[in-house]
Amino acid sequence: MQIAHQNWPAVEQYLNSRSVLLIPIGSTEQHGPNGLIGTDHLVAESLARSVGEEMGILVAPTLAYGMSHHHLAFPGSASLSPETLIRVIRDVVTSFARNGFSRFFFINGHGGNVSSIQAAFSDILLDHPSLRLQLASWWLMPEVTDQEKIFFGTENGHHATCGEVAVTWHLYPEDETPIPPGVAPDPETEWPVGPERYRTLFPDGRMGSNPSLSSGEKGKVLFEIARKALVDRIRKFLSRDGADVRKGAGE
Repeated sequence: MQIAHQNWPAVEQYLNSRSVLLIPIGSTEQHGPNGLIGTDHLVAESLARSVGEEMGILVAPTLAYGMSHHHLAFPGSASLSPETLIRVIRDVVTSFARNGFSRFFFINGHGGNVSSIQAAFSDILLDHPSLRLQLASWWLMPEVTDQEKIFFGTENGHHATCGEVAVTWHLYPEDETPIPPGVAPDPETEWPVGPERYRTLFPDGRMGSNPSLSSGEKGKVLFEIARKALVDRIRKFLSRDGADVRKGAGE
């Protein structure tokens, strides 16, 4: 159900009965010495594709760059300014809205995006009040965090977490890179910080995490929990608009 693999008549036919679109969004940034730089957009995209196939919902191309200024002291990281990200989201949503989409569900993989996404939503809705927009950050859903506590206790961390490393190992087992045991620094009070200060505080890029606890098997469990939780949230999102339950959820 990827829109990139459709032709325009197929999308037009979809819009005859449905108006919902999934938009995965993430970032391109360091994830510690053994985490994939694409972690945030790769996980968001995989979840969106899986959910889209199950629910019969089209999935937009992934927004792979996010607001990641604080990671720029690490090679391979790239970032959009908050202003640019807001404008990108606005332009993407309003373009699809002009086609006939009116219900947009963003599946987010990066915490640094949240404030910009919310600001973009407010901006869009001021001029397009008939649209409906919702955001879900997969790793923040209680269903996911509860299981991470079972798997990793207090060592999941805040960036390059055990959970996200595990999910990428499930999705891309060929890229699995073990790491020696050990919990990264996790200063409690200093935030936000700039790129150089971030690298001083967190020399290998991790924040309070111990990815030696990660495994592809745990990642598979977390991915499935996140997928089911997203399906539930999308159904609830669409249920507030009776016609779109039928249209958007493939029911």
